[in-house]
Amino acid sequence: MQQQPIICPLCQNPLLINGNKTYACELNHSFDVAKEGYINLLPVNQKKSKSPGDNEMMISARRNFLELGFYDPLIESLKAIIKTKINFKENHFVAFDAGCGEGYYSEKVMNHIPGLTSQILGTDISKYAVKNAAKKYKENFYFVSSVYNLPIATESINLILSIFSPLHPNEFRRILTKDGYVIIVSPGPNHLKEMAELIYDSFKPHENNVPEKMTPTFKHQETINTTFKIHITDQKSLLTLLKMTPYYWSTSKEKLSNIENCNDINITCDFDISIYKNAIA
Repeated sequence: MQQQPIICPLCQNPLLINGNKTYACELNHSFDVAKEGYINLLPVNQKKSKSPGDNEMMISARRNFLELGFYDPLIESLKAIIKTKINFKENHFVAFDAGCGEGYYSEKVMNHIPGLTSQILGTDISKYAVKNAAKKYKENFYFVSSVYNLPIATESINLILSIFSPLHPNEFRRILTKDGYVIIVSPGPNHLKEMAELIYDSFKPHENNVPEKMTPTFKHQETINTTFKIHITDQKSLLTLLKMTPYYWSTSKEKLSNIENCNDINITCDFDISIYKNAIA
């Protein structure tokens, strides 16, 4: 098993693999590897609930929807950005998916880039998400933790990917190499506009608050918008899309019937992809 740049969440000493089933630090704090291949590095005092993060329904919905290929244009845009906009000093890079969900993006975006090889780590506060990620994408390394207290060694990551996930610029800066990059994907103004119009009386365009969070900790290099339409022809796929978004929890039973009765709709997928460089480079 490959050595990973992770640290003990209790004492911040390096975690080393002991055989194939346990990671331990020099103070003998130990963390077992689950049968799916992940480890839980989220201390009890960092939990805000018994099972924080997305639940099994949301994780299952996200995987089912993404694997239908609807977001493939986003995947291709991200791969092209890594290939053409990111200047790695070496052909091998260590990548970290912050808020990895069920692992689809870290696997599809940061693997198999022509001319580059990668070592991929990912974390999520949802145990269900990490369990699914580790079980399916066995070549990557997934663990449960909070992005606000990352059990990752200082200056060990070349590229951070954050897709629709919480941001913690100070932690990102700490784990990033001095020449490292952060790629953040956030909703563009019209993301899922047509679906939102089915469940709300009016649609409010999304606002991009990423720049105010990320600067001056990081240098903003560029923001690229990727927009495309997806054609959904069955209510099951539309309901699956709804379940993987926060919209699901605020949809009334009356408005939910609009989704359940819709079997042909074109939906706008609108993404802002922002590239940041370490400000201390």
